[in-house]
Amino acid sequence: MQAIPEEKIRAASEGLRAIAHEIRLSVLCYLLSGPMCVQELMEATGASQSNLSQHLTKMRLMGIVTNEKRGQQVYYRIANPAFGDLVGSLKNIYCPEMCGTGDHS
Repeated sequence: MQAIPEEKIRAASEGLRAIAHEIRLSVLCYLLSGPMCVQELMEATGASQSNLSQHLTKMRLMGIVTNEKRGQQVYYRIANPAFGDLVGSLKNIYCPEMCGTGDHS
């Protein structure tokens, strides 16, 4: 069996830590359905703007989400479809009653 390079394990561990926070995971669950603006994410998660902004910045810097300015609003979306698949799998495990067709794209 081929050894998994240590840097790959480290990167995966950092990625999992980056989404392991309740607010960040909640944001990603909401973003499974498509891009959302900061105001929508604040309402959905119940997080304050400053708290949410800190979490979004961390995820953006890690390449988990990306943002796009549309007029006065900044919209966020999941940057890598594989993160959507991962969050969708977690959703299937921990809250299957909320899962529709199982489509995570």
